[in-house]
Amino acid sequence: MTVKASPTTKTEHHKKSDVSTILILDDEAAVRRRLRSTLAPLGHVLLEAATAEEAVRCFEETDSGLDLLIADVHLPMGTSGVRVALEFRSLLPRLRIILTSGFPPSLWDDQDAAEWSEIPSDSVITLKKPFRAADLLQAVARLIGIPLVSTALT
Repeated sequence: MTVKASPTTKTEHHKKSDVSTILILDDEAAVRRRLRSTLAPLGHVLLEAATAEEAVRCFEETDSGLDLLIADVHLPMGTSGVRVALEFRSLLPRLRIILTSGFPPSLWDDQDAAEWSEIPSDSVITLKKPFRAADLLQAVARLIGIPLVSTALT
């Protein structure tokens, strides 16, 4: 997997508004729908990808830059969400990351665990599936500074 730097990704993206761009990467359509429905009320730009290749296309084609990646650790075809996150961060060092998995990091394969440890702890949060909408919203708020909206927590 190789990520090409677009003009937007060659330099840090600087926000002109409070709207963030969030990429959801999960191979399960039901999970992507749930994440989208939880995050949509916040008003951010939401992109979706089912594979690492789709995520790379979204990353390369977005004009608004990318502020947050929410990625499943275990993806099909031998790619991991951790690898995708590291590739994206090499171009956008300020990218924030939420990694989701049905397993805690101590049970991830050795490569994913090693790569996960390379990401600064202040820019990554792991959520163990299944997680509550409130947990997702708190993680997003912590990483990109969105206000918690009580109506979005229900």
